[in-house]
Amino acid sequence: MKTRFPILVIISTLVILALACGSVSDLGTVSDTGRAFMDALRDGEHETSWNLLAPAVQEEIGTYNDWIDFASIRNFSKTTFSSTDVSGSEATMEGEAVLGSETYLVSLVLGKSGDAWRITGIQFTLK
Repeated sequence: MKTRFPILVIISTLVILALACGSVSDLGTVSDTGRAFMDALRDGEHETSWNLLAPAVQEEIGTYNDWIDFASIRNFSKTTFSSTDVSGSEATMEGEAVLGSETYLVSLVLGKSGDAWRITGIQFTLK
C-alpha cells in the first residue's frame, strides 16, 4: 500500500509533463503560424496568407480575389507580438503592427484543425 502512493505521484507527474510538452509545442506552432500570416501580408504573398485562413473565414470573406482586395492594403511593415496564449484547440496572439506612419493593435485568433493551426479571427484596430 505504501508503494502505491509514490507510483501514483510519479505517473501523475509524467502525465502532466507530457501535456505540458504538447502545450509548448502548440505555442511554438501557433507563434510560427501567426508570424507567417503577418509576414505574408507584409510581403504581398496573398496565396500564403489565404491558405493560413480557416475555411470558415475564407467562406466569410468570399473569394480569393476578395481576399486580395482586403490584404493588399494591409502590408504592415513591422509586426511585434506581445502575447501568445494557447488553450486546448484555440489560441490568441496580440501585438502591434505598423502601416506607414500609423500603428495598429493586432489580434489574431487561431484554431487547431488536425495538426495545423489556422487563422479563425483577425482584428486590426488603429491605436
